[in-house]
Amino acid sequence: MPKQDNLKVISAKDLGKLALPDFCARCFWLERHSGKPPSLFPSIFSVIDSLTKKNVHRSFLEKGKPPVWFPEFAEIEEICQGEVSFKLWVEAGDWILAGKPDDIFRLKDGTYHIVDYKTAKFTGRQDELFPLYEVQLNVYAFLAERCGFKPVSGLSLVYFEPEESTTEEEEFGLIFKTHCLKVNLKSEVVVELLKKAREIVQAPDLPESAFGCQGLCRWLDRGLSHFKTPGD
Repeated sequence: MPKQDNLKVISAKDLGKLALPDFCARCFWLERHSGKPPSLFPSIFSVIDSLTKKNVHRSFLEKGKPPVWFPEFAEIEEICQGEVSFKLWVEAGDWILAGKPDDIFRLKDGTYHIVDYKTAKFTGRQDELFPLYEVQLNVYAFLAERCGFKPVSGLSLVYFEPEESTTEEEEFGLIFKTHCLKVNLKSEVVVELLKKAREIVQAPDLPESAFGCQGLCRWLDRGLSHFKTPGD
């Protein structure tokens, strides 16, 4: 096995960014070569997603079935307990593809269904992010089948949308409703985007910025402006 090159280690989420309409090759190149900026994603959402997963797993352990609020997308035989994390070499440019699905279910027909939990309302903004989520889930399926979870027959996004009402005043708590969105299996998109990522990263020169980019490009351009002389 060749020595790991950190430029070629890419997560399911990062690969999904290449499918977004506002994807910026320049930002992607900078992130791969110089490192990512600190994440601004609030940790509370990760905590809620973790609690959701624990609740689902506890229900299976105690009752042998998912909680009553869980969406019915198929007949579930069992849930894959514990943390399932993938990190494999792939043929497209000797890249290491990494992914950590929220849950993998084995169905009664012997196939597998992968879900990703989202603590958010299914709004227009979530719809804009769907191409990223679609790739993310397909990366999980791509890796899962190569690790023995085969065949994968379905993918779903499970949204947990906070309601406006709350629980009793003495014990404040939010109430969530679920919204399940099926995602099509598209294994071919994983290889296509890996090739695209390789072409960007291996480019000798910094790629052009996407029009109106508000990512790293904006901060880079601001920094460069400080070095311009008044006569420029």
